[in-house]
Amino acid sequence: MMVKRRHILAAGIAVPAVVGAQGTRGLWFDPTQLPSYSGRLERILLNPAGEFDRLLFREGAQIVMPPSEAQDLGEAIKPGDSITVWGIRARSAPVITMLAWARNETERPRFVAQPSWFAPTRRGTQRHQLAGVVERTLLTPQGEGMGVLLQSGDVIRLPSAAHTALGDALRDGATIAAEGLGQRVADRVAIDAERVGADAGRLIPLPEPATPPAPRP
Repeated sequence: MMVKRRHILAAGIAVPAVVGAQGTRGLWFDPTQLPSYSGRLERILLNPAGEFDRLLFREGAQIVMPPSEAQDLGEAIKPGDSITVWGIRARSAPVITMLAWARNETERPRFVAQPSWFAPTRRGTQRHQLAGVVERTLLTPQGEGMGVLLQSGDVIRLPSAAHTALGDALRDGATIAAEGLGQRVADRVAIDAERVGADAGRLIPLPEPATPPAPRP
């Protein structure tokens, strides 16, 4: 069957969506046996491949989802609406891997067939430069820093080791600039940073990960 692509409006921006794909959704276990997390949708975030794979609750939690959920979620939930998510929360941070979702706990949940257990690595092909003020740290499903959301709504993604090495340069309220490959969708941009700095005139390559000490003889 031919798959057609269209755009829907989710969280104020157009979300690429697959239309016409069919198939039974379900898991070998019932995810609604897991804890549920309810909140109000603040926004849906873009990744550097041009996909939407993360929700932000106004209450602060981050919800990691596969891009395949963006179409249905964007049609059902608008900014400010309530949403209930069932999933796995990281031990050390408010980030949840989505296994099922619904508009409320009384609605029949929609199961996620292929949860995003690990941070996505798909990359974009357009070179962009971003600059702005850090709104919050973005987290891997395991709770590690993996970049930042700017107050503009744009995203700078980083390897976890580089995020850790940059330290206070990525704190909330800090000013940062970055350059790298990514994607623009509507008025939002997300990139995988290759160079970063306090402003566009002082960009440097990402710090190298620390080398573990050699074992003693």
